[in-house]
Amino acid sequence: MGGRAAGVVVAVLSGLALAMTSTAATAATDGPDVIAHRGSSGMAPENTAAAIDLAVHQRADHVEIDVQRTKDGKLINFHDCTMERTTNIEDLYPDRPHYRVSDFTWNEL
Repeated sequence: MGGRAAGVVVAVLSGLALAMTSTAATAATDGPDVIAHRGSSGMAPENTAAAIDLAVHQRADHVEIDVQRTKDGKLINFHDCTMERTTNIEDLYPDRPHYRVSDFTWNEL
Protein backbone atom coordinates (compact mmCIF):
# COMPACT_ATOMS: atom_id res chain seq x y z
CA MET A 1 0.00 0.00 0.00
CA GLY A 2 1.42 3.40 -0.96
CA GLY A 3 2.09 6.19 1.53
CA ARG A 4 -0.87 8.26 0.36
CA ALA A 5 -3.25 5.29 0.52
CA ALA A 6 -2.01 4.41 4.00
CA GLY A 7 -2.58 8.00 5.09
CA VAL A 8 -6.13 7.85 3.79
CA VAL A 9 -6.72 4.59 5.67
CA VAL A 10 -5.39 6.13 8.89
CA ALA A 11 -7.57 9.22 8.39
CA VAL A 12 -10.69 7.14 7.74
CA LEU A 13 -10.09 4.89 10.74
CA SER A 14 -9.41 7.92 12.93
CA GLY A 15 -12.62 9.51 11.71
CA LEU A 16 -14.62 6.38 12.45
CA ALA A 17 -13.14 6.11 15.94
CA LEU A 18 -13.88 9.79 16.55
CA ALA A 19 -17.46 9.40 15.30
CA MET A 20 -18.05 6.42 17.56
CA THR A 21 -16.69 8.18 20.65
CA SER A 22 -18.38 11.47 19.74
CA THR A 23 -21.80 9.83 19.68
CA ALA A 24 -21.31 8.44 23.19
CA ALA A 25 -19.86 11.72 24.48
CA THR A 26 -22.66 13.81 22.96
CA ALA A 27 -25.27 11.72 24.72
CA ALA A 28 -23.60 12.52 28.05
CA THR A 29 -23.26 16.31 27.52
CA ASP A 30 -25.15 19.10 25.83
CA GLY A 31 -22.12 21.15 24.74
CA PRO A 32 -19.82 20.76 21.77
CA ASP A 33 -16.88 18.36 21.88
CA VAL A 34 -13.48 19.92 22.35
CA ILE A 35 -10.96 18.40 19.94
CA ALA A 36 -7.28 19.16 20.47
CA HIS A 37 -5.77 19.23 16.98
CA ARG A 38 -2.15 18.05 17.21
CA GLY A 39 -2.61 18.01 20.98
CA SER A 40 -2.55 21.33 22.81
CA SER A 41 -0.38 22.64 19.98
CA GLY A 42 -0.74 26.29 20.96
CA MET A 43 0.97 25.65 24.28
CA ALA A 44 3.34 22.73 23.54
CA PRO A 45 5.17 21.50 20.43
CA GLU A 46 2.56 20.03 18.09
CA ASN A 47 2.11 16.27 17.82
CA THR A 48 4.31 15.57 20.84
CA ALA A 49 3.61 13.61 24.01
CA ALA A 50 3.77 16.92 25.88
CA ALA A 51 1.04 18.42 23.69
CA ILE A 52 -1.14 15.34 24.05
CA ASP A 53 -0.67 15.17 27.83
CA LEU A 54 -1.48 18.88 28.15
CA ALA A 55 -4.65 18.47 26.06
CA VAL A 56 -5.78 15.65 28.35
CA HIS A 57 -4.93 17.76 31.41
CA GLN A 58 -6.95 20.62 29.89
CA ARG A 59 -9.89 18.20 29.60
CA ALA A 60 -10.12 17.98 25.81
CA ASP A 61 -12.77 15.48 24.77
CA HIS A 62 -10.59 14.16 21.95
CA VAL A 63 -6.99 14.50 20.79
CA GLU A 64 -6.23 14.31 17.07
CA ILE A 65 -2.71 13.58 15.83
CA ASP A 66 -1.25 13.23 12.36
CA VAL A 67 0.51 10.11 11.13
CA GLN A 68 2.63 9.75 8.00
CA ARG A 69 4.68 6.97 6.47
CA THR A 70 8.42 7.28 5.79
CA LYS A 71 10.08 6.04 2.59
CA ASP A 72 10.86 2.72 4.27
CA GLY A 73 7.34 2.25 5.63
CA LYS A 74 7.73 3.44 9.24
CA LEU A 75 4.91 5.49 10.74
CA ILE A 76 5.75 8.85 12.29
CA ASN A 77 3.70 11.47 14.05
CA PHE A 78 4.02 14.59 11.87
CA HIS A 79 1.46 17.12 10.58
CA ASP A 80 2.85 18.79 7.46
CA CYS A 81 3.52 16.94 4.22
CA THR A 82 6.90 18.65 4.07
CA MET A 83 9.34 19.32 6.91
CA GLU A 84 10.62 22.86 6.24
CA ARG A 85 8.22 24.65 8.62
CA THR A 86 9.09 22.77 11.81
CA THR A 87 12.58 21.30 11.28
CA ASN A 88 16.08 22.17 10.08
CA ILE A 89 15.84 19.57 7.30
CA GLU A 90 17.11 22.01 4.65
CA ASP A 91 20.33 22.54 6.64
CA LEU A 92 20.79 18.79 7.18
CA TYR A 93 20.08 17.78 3.57
CA PRO A 94 20.73 20.89 1.42
CA ASP A 95 20.99 18.95 -1.85
CA ARG A 96 17.62 17.21 -1.65
CA PRO A 97 15.07 18.37 -4.24
CA HIS A 98 12.10 17.75 -1.89
CA TYR A 99 11.53 17.60 1.85
CA ARG A 100 8.43 15.41 2.04
CA VAL A 101 8.30 12.95 4.92
CA SER A 102 7.77 10.15 2.40
CA ASP A 103 11.10 10.97 0.70
CA PHE A 104 13.14 10.10 3.81
CA THR A 105 13.84 6.84 5.60
CA TRP A 106 13.40 6.42 9.35
CA ASN A 107 17.19 6.50 9.85
CA GLU A 108 17.52 9.74 7.88
CA LEU A 109 14.89 11.40 10.02
